[in-house]
Amino acid sequence: MKYLPFFLWLVIIIGVTSFPLKVVPPVEVFGMDKLFHFFLFSVLILFFFFGFGKKSWKFLFFIALFAGLSELFQYYVPGRFVSIYDFVFNLSGVGIAYWVLT
Repeated sequence: MKYLPFFLWLVIIIGVTSFPLKVVPPVEVFGMDKLFHFFLFSVLILFFFFGFGKKSWKFLFFIALFAGLSELFQYYVPGRFVSIYDFVFNLSGVGIAYWVLT
C-alpha cells in the first residue's frame, strides 16, 4: 500500500503528457509550464522515497529515463512537441528533490 502513491503519480504523469494539447487549457503565464514539469517530477521523487524508503542514487537513472521517455512520447501525441527545456526541468525536479530529501 505504501507504493501506491508512487505508481499512481506515474499514471498521472503518463495521463497528463498523453492528452492532445487541444484538450489541455493553454497556460498564459511564461514559465508556468516549466514549473509544472519541475513539480511533477519532484513529487515523483518524494513519493518514491516515502514508498520505497531507499535513498540510493541508483534509482535516479530509471526516473531520469522515465523523464526522457515521457518527453519523447509527446512526439506521437497530436498537438504536442518534444522540448529539451521540458526535459531539463523534469531532471531538475528529480535532482533538486533528491538533494533536498537526502
